[in-house]
Amino acid sequence: MSAEDRTPDSEWFEQMASSSGMMFFVLRVHPDVALEFVNNAPGAVLLGDRTEPGSATDLDAESLLGQIDPDYTDRLAELFALPPGTGTQVELKWNRLDGLSMYGRGSVRSRQRADGSVVIEGALADITELHEAENSLMRSERRSRLLAENAWEVIWTMDLDGKVTYINPAVERMRGISPEEAMRQSPEEIQPPESAAIGADYYQRLFAAIEAGTEPPTFRGEQEYYRRDGSIMTGELQVIPHVDTDGQVIELIGVTRDISERKIFEAELRNLAVTDTLTGVWNRRHGENLLADDLSARRPGQALSLLMLDIDHFKTVNDTFGHQAGDHVLIEIASRVRRSLRGNDVVSRWGGEEFVVLLRDCALPDALVVAEEIRAAIAEVPFGTLGTCTVSIGAAEFRANEDLQSWLGRADQALYRAKQEGRNEIRASLTG
Repeated sequence: MSAEDRTPDSEWFEQMASSSGMMFFVLRVHPDVALEFVNNAPGAVLLGDRTEPGSATDLDAESLLGQIDPDYTDRLAELFALPPGTGTQVELKWNRLDGLSMYGRGSVRSRQRADGSVVIEGALADITELHEAENSLMRSERRSRLLAENAWEVIWTMDLDGKVTYINPAVERMRGISPEEAMRQSPEEIQPPESAAIGADYYQRLFAAIEAGTEPPTFRGEQEYYRRDGSIMTGELQVIPHVDTDGQVIELIGVTRDISERKIFEAELRNLAVTDTLTGVWNRRHGENLLADDLSARRPGQALSLLMLDIDHFKTVNDTFGHQAGDHVLIEIASRVRRSLRGNDVVSRWGGEEFVVLLRDCALPDALVVAEEIRAAIAEVPFGTLGTCTVSIGAAEFRANEDLQSWLGRADQALYRAKQEGRNEIRASLTG
């Protein structure tokens, strides 16, 4: 069989070209411009008549080139200037006669023939659907980027080695550092040890799930972060593993919302719930809870003592100098009591002018010493123009098998005796 017999003829090539769905063309560009050949591929057919496409072979160079979108004429000019013997990749857009657009992408080459004429030979695939999909993807990416770049929350991505690969500008508002600085930070520079340990635990669970082939866990919780000035920002964090089409985790996507102000507000609310707003010491409700907790946690043989204080003649202070002066006395007495206590002791405002002190690891003899220090600190230093104020104090050490109310009752009875026996006195409960 000769080489000629083994080579398909031109008719076979034309049939294959027309059935391929691609547009094959030969465009003469020198010495004149003429469309020498275009196949009857579906994409090319759609360039035809406005009402009935007809045959692509009915097209001439003027109509074919005239339908190229104006934004692509520079690419067309590059094709015309392509030196003979060279080729390139090209993408063109045609505005079809039916008002729609077609995109073609493929290879072209410039060839000079024996007669001196120059032709551009090319094969273009219809990529209209692909182009629309790419544009849709680009629009989606731009939209996502726009949302991320302008989000109030910090949005970030991290690879499985723990390196931050993206972080939006909100990090500058939250932590006082630029996105570039944040991406260079190590986990130790980002978070305090306690929060970093929580992150490390999540990574362990994530890798365990990956190794086991189970669904990777998400994370939601509160985490702390360092600001540039060294202060702490509290964030509400949500982490979602980004899984590819094969089900493999490729990165982590996180959103961090600054809740520092909320945490401060919550702390203030908690403080208001347990604190006497006037004096700053614990209120009675919280004081009772602390006493109950100490009794529940009491070790065998551990000494606990109570002091119950009452301001002497406090009604006279209010009646003579006014309630504002009375408030000043309460505040000052609470302050002097606290200064007289050890670090692990507790003072609560029990009533209008009454305070209760819990002395931990303190037997009755030592409790009486503390009581005397309190009494003297109040009685021996005048209260400005109000003069001298005094307190009466009852003391009681906790006894085995008694309950909180019994213990408080004994301290109250001792206080009553101190009042009855002259005020500015200290009395101890010596009987059960």
